Amino acid sequence: MGHVPQRCSEISAAFLNSALAPEVRGEAMIADADVEVIGEGVGFVGEVARVRLRYEGHDAPPPGAIGSLIAKVPTTNPGFKHIGTMLGLYQKEHGFYADVAHRVSLSVPTAYFNHADHDAGEYMLLLQDMAPLRPGNQLESCTYHEAEVVLQSIAGFHAAWWNHPELAAFDDWLPQPGGAYFHILEASYKASLPAVRPVFGHLLSEDIMALAERLADCYHDMVDAGAGRAPHTFIHGDFRLDNMMFGPNLEFTLLDWQLPFKANPLWDVVYFLAGNFSPEWRREHQDQLVRTYHAALLAAGVQDYPWERCWDDYRAAGLVLMGYIVTSAADVDLDSFNDRGRMVLETMMSRYATAVEDLRSADFMP
Repeated sequence: MGHVPQRCSEISAAFLNSALAPEVRGEAMIADADVEVIGEGVGFVGEVARVRLRYEGHDAPPPGAIGSLIAKVPTTNPGFKHIGTMLGLYQKEHGFYADVAHRVSLSVPTAYFNHADHDAGEYMLLLQDMAPLRPGNQLESCTYHEAEVVLQSIAGFHAAWWNHPELAAFDDWLPQPGGAYFHILEASYKASLPAVRPVFGHLLSEDIMALAERLADCYHDMVDAGAGRAPHTFIHGDFRLDNMMFGPNLEFTLLDWQLPFKANPLWDVVYFLAGNFSPEWRREHQDQLVRTYHAALLAAGVQDYPWERCWDDYRAAGLVLMGYIVTSAADVDLDSFNDRGRMVLETMMSRYATAVEDLRSADFMP
């Protein structure tokens, strides 16, 4: 194979001919690769590009050949590269595509090439280009019906892995409740706490700041009360609109599997509703949307999970939002972001903090 590019700009036709299986190329050779970086200011820990392919002796892709693909490599931003490596984000997405993606009914892009050299910190994914599906936009939110589809889709995925014994087989890359990975998160939380006020203080109430400081002293209690609550399933962990794509008939595809966990499923639900909608919209619709999610779980075969428990889990899962607020402050220089990147980050943190207060998530702390 030789050198695997770690910058999208380094992707060449020669590399793609060696990385892509002949059937993906329609048994033809790639003559040229046009690389266009996309999603700038959207993904914080990765560089993403669309690569358009031209084949030798063909004006259009030959039968069976792909015309484009999506390439993902780690970010070149030093702060977020550090976060991504420390938290194993690239390793997790590699694990998802190696062990799980081919076993799910949820729509996810096909991986044509999945490279990981953990010791060198090198990763690359070459993925199916889901265009012309429309990418979601966290700042613009989505329609109520799209939110229903999103929650029904993830409910089916959660139900398939509900208390599944095979989840333990992924423990080398999928964090488990009470496992060593949460010690890393605890250390990151405590190390990041001094940066919260200077970076996000203008967005947070004094009550949220006080809660952030309190949770540093009882981090494991926070994990147990929120993410660690039974039942457990496979969760996405970064379940936001910028990681989703939609078709004209409400088709839904989920991208970006760098933050999965074995955890309480309502983590994904509160993260989605808190981060993707204005507080006013969420307050108006969250009860019915969580009920939609709960009904989809039951329809997919989940048993012994009454509505009252689901709603308590939703409120308690708000505690995990505190972890995102605090750890996102570390190694962040907002002035280095483009306008959209800064707006996304600040909007997310403000919405998370408001949701934690609205849901009175701290009530679930022992």
